[in-house]
Amino acid sequence: MGWQTEEKRVSIRYPYTRPVSYMALGESGRPPDKVAVHGEILNLSSGGMRIRTERQALEEGTVLQVWFPLSEPPVTIPVLAQVRWVREEMPGEYQVGLRFMI
Repeated sequence: MGWQTEEKRVSIRYPYTRPVSYMALGESGRPPDKVAVHGEILNLSSGGMRIRTERQALEEGTVLQVWFPLSEPPVTIPVLAQVRWVREEMPGEYQVGLRFMI
């Protein structure tokens, strides 16, 4: 028997490398961010995105306001997303899975 993982995604991921800004919204026990944090989008689907960030304080379930960049026209669109998972990629650098909240 080989090691297998069950695929949970329902949407296809597409490479989409762009800078992104976000702020955690206030929750119980955590005040809202006062300054936007910057990161980089790594991929995108109709259900969410994966980003790389140096911010380690993100926890599963945290709701973020994300300024999603479009390449043409050069504007950003504010969206709400929830942190689904956080993984340390290397010391001080994290990958974060976000689910769009609709």
